[in-house]
Amino acid sequence: MDNREEVREFLTSRRAEITPERAGLPAGSRRRVAGLRRSEVAAPADMSVEYYAKPERGSLAGVSPAVLEAVARALRLDDAERAHLLHPAQAADGSDALTRPRRRAGRQWTPHRSLQRFRHPAVGDLTLAHEGLEMAADPGPTLTVYTAEPGSPSEEGLRLLASWAATQEAGPPPQPTRS
Repeated sequence: MDNREEVREFLTSRRAEITPERAGLPAGSRRRVAGLRRSEVAAPADMSVEYYAKPERGSLAGVSPAVLEAVARALRLDDAERAHLLHPAQAADGSDALTRPRRRAGRQWTPHRSLQRFRHPAVGDLTLAHEGLEMAADPGPTLTVYTAEPGSPSEEGLRLLASWAATQEAGPPPQPTRS
């Protein structure tokens, strides 16, 4: 059963529906795609962009259940959307392992390696995700971007620090002069 086009359209449409803000990323004004970029889905799924592109091109044969689960989490698929993704994978794979219900075991959460537990003397602990961006024109330097989960205490702490820094830059208010 060839359903590459259906899978391609499904994954592309789900990626387009998630805004950068919803994913905890800065929106930026120079985005060429609606929603997330492939790299912004691949990173939280803990895979390379090239590997994520394989299922998004509709090629599900040989893609492991763990990979599809990671893609489903990164795209924030609900149970019906997850089943919709896994069904064509089952047809391509010929097994039912992909459509079995997810085990919601009581495993202890372990942070992804891109999270870093920061302690600022003014606002306390901040949990921030980071992404390193290599400069294509000049290999070597890396721009590191830190973000906090929207609505989290860490985001509130960053906003407070930004406000505080802005008032420090402005300096004291000008004093009235006598003429």
